[in-house]
Amino acid sequence: MPDSRATPASSFAPAAALACALAFLAGCGHSQKCDFDDRPRDDVWAAVVQTARAPRYSDWIVVQNEVKVDEASHRVTVYRDLRRDLVEPGLDPRREEEQWRFTAQVSSDSPVTITFSTPDWAVPSHFWRQADHFFGQVRMRLGEMGPVTPAPGDPMGTAAKPGALDPKAPGHVSEKPAQGQLATP
Repeated sequence: MPDSRATPASSFAPAAALACALAFLAGCGHSQKCDFDDRPRDDVWAAVVQTARAPRYSDWIVVQNEVKVDEASHRVTVYRDLRRDLVEPGLDPRREEEQWRFTAQVSSDSPVTITFSTPDWAVPSHFWRQADHFFGQVRMRLGEMGPVTPAPGDPMGTAAKPGALDPKAPGHVSEKPAQGQLATP
């Protein structure tokens, strides 16, 4: 009579395969899309190429930036090597390095959409941060070309609307309010 405590190895195979597949899918081949329905495709494409060729980071140094531009399919492929030194109070300085290989594809249909993807393994939140940075850089370059409206739900959507100006110049000091009244901001 077989031992009831022993479990055949074949019963673990499907569970192990499923666990490996889920772990593999969680870290590999990420993709994120962003719509730019308020701009012509050629403007979005020009901004994507500028963003790929001349990256701007406030907290990283670009050590290497290799860009392949495919005009026919409106796709850029980028290999980017980033470094930074973090100095935090009470901790030893440390160097961080990141290497990114990604593509940005501009759709041919309407609305104009950029698909940002990587075939490499990446922590999802790190990938999303890099994708959001790329989309933000594209929006900034489109803004340099003229007005752009952020997509609904975009965290950059809280920026000032085109034509919205501060009523007072920076550094302006308000007049002293009358006794017992509040000053205007």
